[in-house]
Amino acid sequence: MGIKITYRHILKVLRDFLILILIGNLIAIFTIPRDLWSLEVVLRNCMFSIGIGYPAWRGMSYIIVVLERKIPWLKYPIKRLVVQVLAMTLFAGILIFIGFSIWIWLVKDLSFRSIIEFIIPTLKIVYIFMILSLVIGNSIDFFKNWRDAAIQQEELKRAHLALQYQTLKDQVRPHFLFNSLSSLVTLINTDSEKATRFVHKLSDVYRYVLEQRENELVPVTEEVKFLEDFIYLQKIRYGENLQVHFKLKLDHKRMVIPLSMQMMVENAIKHNEISGEHPLVIDIYSTNQDQVVIRNNLQKKEVTEKSPGMGIENLRKRISFFTVEPLLIEEEPETFTATIPTIPT
Repeated sequence: MGIKITYRHILKVLRDFLILILIGNLIAIFTIPRDLWSLEVVLRNCMFSIGIGYPAWRGMSYIIVVLERKIPWLKYPIKRLVVQVLAMTLFAGILIFIGFSIWIWLVKDLSFRSIIEFIIPTLKIVYIFMILSLVIGNSIDFFKNWRDAAIQQEELKRAHLALQYQTLKDQVRPHFLFNSLSSLVTLINTDSEKATRFVHKLSDVYRYVLEQRENELVPVTEEVKFLEDFIYLQKIRYGENLQVHFKLKLDHKRMVIPLSMQMMVENAIKHNEISGEHPLVIDIYSTNQDQVVIRNNLQKKEVTEKSPGMGIENLRKRISFFTVEPLLIEEEPETFTATIPTIPT
């Protein structure tokens, strides 16, 4: 197996050498005067194409890979163009300096005029090769990134639809409606004013879910308002057994994935015991980086309804499409913490 890999690698290097020799001599046709052509010039050009061209090819390929990771074309086109041209120019200059230093050291009896006569067409070849590498390499990268972005967009749509479906399913589940209506019946008999408010909150929750199902991002203030309405409904059911503490100081201009905060609160309520002996405490607060942290004490209960476990994964994919900050999930022996990044407008 190792011999097979080595053989393939040797063939690949030989292929690269042949391509470089072909490109070098084709460029030389337009840069070196005809009266200077000879077998020696051709052989020297072949050696130069391999000796300088191969390190240049590999080096420029490495520069493109690093820059694509740090400064992607799709996000920073102007900055990427400037940085890449400067980086490649600097790299080519260093490579030429090293190459000629070695050449002058090897060839002792070399006049200054000979150096100038050779260096000018050589520089033309190097920089034409650099421009070709820049154009061809970046064209390939651009179409590759365009294809990847199209695939990622499609995956985002699927994740968005899956999250919508899961959230709608959670909100219209028979037991959710049954519990809400049971709480409403109790309120009608004991506190009609609170019952009216409960109905308004319930309608606000459903309206928000339906209105935001097509949106990829929503203002953080709207999401917080929806979360407060949702928690109000849950507190009517659980009373003081459910304790939620808000401490949010967020930039109102920032955005968030719709229903993301509610999903984490719903997750805490669904998977933990809530009783007088074991109240569920949920802390919702913000960080200095405008992240929303939802933390609850962990007191897992037996869940008879099997969860598909896709909600958090879909949310993670959607967040990664809009920001490099990830959705952080930390489960410790006594606490469960979800950190949701917000997105600048």
